[in-house]
Amino acid sequence: MIQDNTDPTSSEGTPVLVAVGEGLLEVGMRNDLPSGYLGRGFGGDVANVAVMAARMGTRARLLTRLGADTPGRLLLDFWRHAHLDVDRITVDPSAPTGMYVNAVRHGGHTFDYYRSGSAATRLSEADVDEHLLDGAGALHVSGISLAISGSAARAAERAAELARDSGVMVTFCVNHRPMLRPDTDRNLAFARAADIVILSSEDALAMLDTDRLDRIRAMLGEGPQEIVLTDGPAGAVVLSDGEIHRVAAPSVVVVDTAGAGDALAGTYLAGRLAGTTPPDALEPAVIAGALSCRWPGCARSYPSAEEIARVRAGASPDVEPQPFSSESA
Repeated sequence: MIQDNTDPTSSEGTPVLVAVGEGLLEVGMRNDLPSGYLGRGFGGDVANVAVMAARMGTRARLLTRLGADTPGRLLLDFWRHAHLDVDRITVDPSAPTGMYVNAVRHGGHTFDYYRSGSAATRLSEADVDEHLLDGAGALHVSGISLAISGSAARAAERAAELARDSGVMVTFCVNHRPMLRPDTDRNLAFARAADIVILSSEDALAMLDTDRLDRIRAMLGEGPQEIVLTDGPAGAVVLSDGEIHRVAAPSVVVVDTAGAGDALAGTYLAGRLAGTTPPDALEPAVIAGALSCRWPGCARSYPSAEEIARVRAGASPDVEPQPFSSESA
């Protein structure tokens, strides 16, 4: 495992967000790049959530596996500069780091993944022990964590068992990805047992055959205490304690929507761990998701807490965005 001495920007003693899943190196193809050049970015849904939570001042820890290769070293360097706790990341010399190509065109994007047999797919229950949750306020897992391999799914499920036994909140982003051939029953069982479930309208239709919030509530049962339903440019809604709160997204000039949902999730969970109410946590979360669309790529496009606060206070979201880099982390 990696030993890291990076001092986090967030205060010691605050609850830790522990994320279990994969990290991926992004190769970007964009019209703004010189001919013959490719962009570099950093992704993986749970890793993105952890990065965004750290941007909001939350301590975040990532459990994953990386290859002993250049993509793995680049990811690890980025996460360190993003102030993630990387002590639970294992470098596996027998498997490569997963990658994906993000082809950005006219505000949209297409992904091509190269993760088969990656180090992250070798995540297993052996990587999970009681110390994973030291200081934790929440354990975060996604449908992708459950879908990349059977052993990774079992690792996530074991971590959730330990979290429940320890009274640690379990959060789940559905992130339904048909290309991974997810086990819908497994995802549904995990969602029903989670404390917070975050899903898009597309996720809801794929897993539950409905995007109506009342029907989603009924199908998930009484387990989840909060359900966050996102709807792209329309914003998001949270259902908590029987009350519904809606937040509209600010209008921005969209460059790339990749990773916007992860930015929303990371900001929302950071707010909840800080003691903010669900409605008050959702507002900056929706702003973060929108602001992330102003710049190409996933985690590198994420806004700072200060940017989010300015827009929340009434500033225009269309000022020149400041791209997130390891130098500015």
